[in-house]
Parts: sequence; structure tokens; C-alpha cells
Amino acid sequence: MTKLDVNVVIGGPQGGGIDTSANLMSRAFAFSGFDIFSTREFHSNIKGRHSYVHIRARDTKVQGLKYPPDILVALDPDTIFEHFEDIGKGTKVIYDSSFATSELSQARMIMRDTASRIKSVLDENKLENNVKGMLEYMKSHGGILFPIPFEEIVRKAVDDGVPSRYYNTLGAAITLSIIGIESESTKEAIKHIFGGKEKVIAPNLKVVDEAYRYAQDNKLAGESAGKKAKLSQFLLTGNDGAAIGKLMGGLRFQTYYPITPASDESSILEEHEAVKWLSGEAETLGSGGVTVVQTEDEISAVVMAAGAAMTGTRSATATSGPGFSLMAEGISFAGMDEIPLVITLYQRGGPSTGLPTRNGQSDLLFALNTGHGEFPRIVLSSGDVGECIYDSMKALNYAQRYQLPVLHLIDKNLANTTELVDGIDIKKEKVYGRNEPDGNGTYKRYSLDTKDGVSAIGAFGKNIFWLTGDEHDELGHVTEDTVMREAQMEKRFRKVKVAAEEIPVEEKAVIYGDKNAKITIVTWGSQKGPAIEAAEILSKQGIKCRVLYLRMFMPFPSEFVEKELRAGQTNIIVESNMLGQAAQVIRMNTGVDISNRILKYNGRHVTVDELVDGVKRIAQGKEKDVVLKNGA
Repeated sequence: MTKLDVNVVIGGPQGGGIDTSANLMSRAFAFSGFDIFSTREFHSNIKGRHSYVHIRARDTKVQGLKYPPDILVALDPDTIFEHFEDIGKGTKVIYDSSFATSELSQARMIMRDTASRIKSVLDENKLENNVKGMLEYMKSHGGILFPIPFEEIVRKAVDDGVPSRYYNTLGAAITLSIIGIESESTKEAIKHIFGGKEKVIAPNLKVVDEAYRYAQDNKLAGESAGKKAKLSQFLLTGNDGAAIGKLMGGLRFQTYYPITPASDESSILEEHEAVKWLSGEAETLGSGGVTVVQTEDEISAVVMAAGAAMTGTRSATATSGPGFSLMAEGISFAGMDEIPLVITLYQRGGPSTGLPTRNGQSDLLFALNTGHGEFPRIVLSSGDVGECIYDSMKALNYAQRYQLPVLHLIDKNLANTTELVDGIDIKKEKVYGRNEPDGNGTYKRYSLDTKDGVSAIGAFGKNIFWLTGDEHDELGHVTEDTVMREAQMEKRFRKVKVAAEEIPVEEKAVIYGDKNAKITIVTWGSQKGPAIEAAEILSKQGIKCRVLYLRMFMPFPSEFVEKELRAGQTNIIVESNMLGQAAQVIRMNTGVDISNRILKYNGRHVTVDELVDGVKRIAQGKEKDVVLKNGA
């Protein structure tokens, strides 16, 4: 196969077909046998403001994204203005030639502070305040300009009164042609995207043909790359993965209130409520599908899911920061009453509404401490789409096995990351059954006669028990007796000790790379891939690195983490928050203080090149705190 490693940023107005362009390119790369990885960035409005997707395609496994991009595709003038800082030597800038006369003052969808910053750069370089001036700036920084007559090409291909509706297809097709992806792969991608819609497929195929013809005639087409691939892989986002994992894990009831970026998961589940179980699963889970309920608010969502869980139904809810705040009391209730409930927490930029559509990892400490009083919980985090699938299954199993709230953290970057995932193994995680009462004698829901703290759990309509938010005796009756309070508290917390012993260490933390390396990059969540690739690059350059990747924060793998961190000479934490929250958790559980930090809190995703540079700066003794700045 042809060697390929290309980063493409394609941008345009929100609602202008950017997702379709990205989907088209991703599938075309996949059909050509390449691995792909992409992340979507968008503003928190419905339509109009700048949106873009960063895609990386490679002949080997893609771990993360890189800047500067090899290609910038601008489907509107705003994209040229918004990404002026991203251009590096050799970056190809593909844009509609009609944009040249567009004035900065007319770009009303650009945020005022961003526009002011752009103007100051143009003025400082004595350039016109328009696209022409910005293109000159890009050229002076190594950009290679590719003006394309979009309207002319589309009109040659289709007789349509609104040629702009095909600009996203054209931009993607021109780019793929320049990279060297065969038109057959691009056409196959079109058919998959618009499956069955012949009236949509036919004109788009004509636009693809004309785009490739234009590239060929103007000597823009690259050397043929890739080959026809027989794929047994799935092109999925983190939201997709979490939904699929919940279905595979036996989820039967999910609640939610719409909030970015959590809503996509519930929407996917709503689209697949009627589930056809395989014979083996039908025996374990019974017949039927999944019920998804959009509630009036997040308070209702969490308590409704808790109520469903007490009927014996595998239940979950999904939310993001502001919604999770509202769920705090309901999560405390689930903790007090030992309810097997999964809460998927999609982290985004805060506080308050903060950056509702941007990345963040600032809810870790909140997840570990949310709710009043003390109660056990399990807190786990995913770092790639595959983990979203299997961690969602694990979360449901943990909830059922230990009868407590399980908080599953997925950051916004991962939620909106698209990856090629190898065939999904439905048997990888066994679905646990409930620990049901034997039916002999009086049913004690909160029986103290248990070594692991896990009592038999009955079901509404079958077993009689009392359920309140107060402290209770073994039957569930309210009590304030000191001895019973002590016994019930100790019973509940025995579960975390048992979970710490039963859950394998590799499900809590993993070492990647040379175990004898002198530098350890410590990270969690969506930085997993970029950190692993950065460590590989640095090691090849003579700076031996490894990665300590954290997967579970409660119960925390204290002994393993302490041993690994005390073995190396230099430890560096990498997080998408300002306070280094995972470093605080490590210090609290191990006593190890990580003084070197690489942090990013501007809401954009962390890239491989940023980490390579940041680690070098720390390794050379230039800095101890490195703040990453990339991203439009």
C-alpha cells in the first residue's frame, strides 16, 4: 500500500454540510484501505457560525491529530480568516476563487474578539482586511494556494439552480483527488452516505466526476494512493460507541434531557429502540427492546432511571456538566439506596454554560465528589471509541455487581471523534444477572449478613421492601440508631474495597511504551492516543518516553500508579483542564506530586505535535507548566 499520513481541515458554515464532507472523506479513505481519525469542532449555535472537521488518514494506525494541517479546505470565506494561524510550510489551501473579494467586515458570523484579533494581524502586516489579504498572509507563512472555481465546476456537472448545495461534495472530492484517492472510493462513499436516495446520489456522483476531471486537467491530481479495501470495520464516534456498548450490555431503559454533547448518545438509542436479540441474549435479557425517555429536566432523568433500576431493569442516563449538577441529589439517593445506576457524563468546557460545544476535562473532581454525604461509587473514563463500547458494557456490569452508581466519563472531544473500530466482539463482556433473593424468610434488602457488602436485590411487584432517602435498617425502615448507621455505612463502603480487589489492574491503568523510559507521560481520556504517538516519536528522537494511562479513578489503582511514578525520573501530567485534576487525584491517593504539567483549557483538542513540543520543553528544563494553544 502507498505510504500516507495526511491531515486535512475542512471548514464552513454550521449547517452547510461540513459533516457530510467529513463523512465523505473519511469513508473514501477507509474504502482505500487507510485508517482514519477525525474530530468535529463547532459553535454553540444552530446555523451559520464556523464549523470544521480535522481528519487524519494514515496507512498505519492513527492515534491522534497533527498541526499544521497538510490541507485546509475552505467552503466559505470565514474559514480562511478563522484558520490563519494554522498554516505551516507546504499547507495546501483549497478555496473557492470567488472568495478573494470578501471583506473581513462582511464576515458577520466571526466572533467580535476573533475578528478584532484577525484585523490586528492584517494591519500589522500591512495587508488588506479581506480574504485576498489573508491569503497573502498564508502564502508568506508557507501556504500553497489552490483557487478553485466552485460554481463553474458544479454547473458543468449538474443543472441545478442552487449550485452551492454541492460545494461540500466538490470540496471533498477535489481534496481527495489531490491526495490521490481513486474516484471509485469517493463514489462508493457517496453511495453509502446517501444510501437508497437515488435522486441525491446521482447528481453528487456527477459532481465527483467533474471534480476529478478538473483536478486531472489542471494537473492537481496526486499519484494514486491506496487500494480497494474489504472492510470489517465500523466508522463510529464516541457517542455511537457508548450507545452500542449500552445495548450490548443489556440496557433496557435510558433517560435524558437534551444537552450537548450527551444528547447524541440518547438519539442513537432512540433510533434503535426495537432490538432484535440473539438467542443467547434473549435467554439472559428477555424479549423486547430499549425504552428511551426524554424527561422535563435532569432531576427527573436521574430519579426516573433510578426508579427503573429498582424494578430490576438495567438503567442509565446521560448528561453533561450543567445537567450533572442537577443530578447531584438523585445520585446521592442512588448511593444511599444502593441502586445499580449508570450515569454517562460527557465533559465539556465550564463553568456554568461555559463552552457548551467544546472540549474539557474539568468535571473529574466533581464526579468523584458529587452528591452530599459519603457513599461509594465507581468512576471510570474512556480514551478511544473502542473503549467507549466496552466501558459502557463494563459500567452496566459494575452497577449490577456492586449495586451502586457508576459514573462513566467521556470528554467532548472523544464524543465527537470518529475512528475506524475493528469488528465488535459481542461476547467480550459477559452480561451479569441480578443477585436476586432466594425467597426464603423475610426479605432484607439491606442485609448486613454479607461479606462483600452486596445484598440480594429484589424487584417491584415481586419482593416487598422499603425505599427512602433516609438511613435505614436491613428492611429499609428509617432509622437514626447509631449502631445501625455505622453498620450500614460500613456495609456500603465494603463494596469499593471488594471492587478494588476484583477489577483487574489493567482495567484501571495501563503502561504504554518502554517500561524503562526516563520520562512518563501521565494522562487520561481523549489524550490517550496523542500521548502514545507523541511518546513513540520522542523515543525515536532519543527522548525515551512512556505513557501511564489512567482508566479508573474510583477505586483508584494507588499501589500500581505509585510504583510506576516513583520508578521514573520525570513525570508529566497531560490534561484538558487548568488545575491538573488527575494530578490532584494521584497526589491524594499516592502522595506523589507531579510538578510537570502540559495543560490545555481553550476548549480544543490536544494534538500529537503539541505534546511532542511540550515534552521537549519540559525535558530541556525550559518550563514546568506548558499551556497548549492550538485550535481555531
